[in-house]
Amino acid sequence: MASTASITPKLHILHYDYVSNVVEKRKPYREAHLNFIGKQVENGNVILGGATGNPPSEALLIFRNLSLKEIEQLAQQDPYVINGIVTKYSVKPYMAVVGDDLLKNDLIKV
Repeated sequence: MASTASITPKLHILHYDYVSNVVEKRKPYREAHLNFIGKQVENGNVILGGATGNPPSEALLIFRNLSLKEIEQLAQQDPYVINGIVTKYSVKPYMAVVGDDLLKNDLIKV
C-alpha cells in the first residue's frame, strides 16, 4: 500500500470562516461571489461548494486542476474575502479515496 505522504493530491479544500450574521451581511456581495465561483465551476476547477452550519458559519469549496498557490490567489479575489465576509481562509490538500463515478479521475489510489 502506498503512503499518502508521497502522493500528489488531485483535490484541495478551500475553507472559509464567515463573520457572524453572515446571511444578512453577505447580501450586497452574494451575486458577485456566486458569479466569481461560478466561473471556476465553468472552468472545471470547482466541483462542489457551499456553506456549512444552520445558520451558516463557514464554507467549503472543493477544487481540482489547480495548485494550492493558485487557489489561495483565487480566494484573495473572491468578493466575500475582499469585503470582509470571510474572516479567515485556508487551503488544504484533499486525499479523496472514495467517491461517485463522476469523480473517479480525482480519487487517489492507495
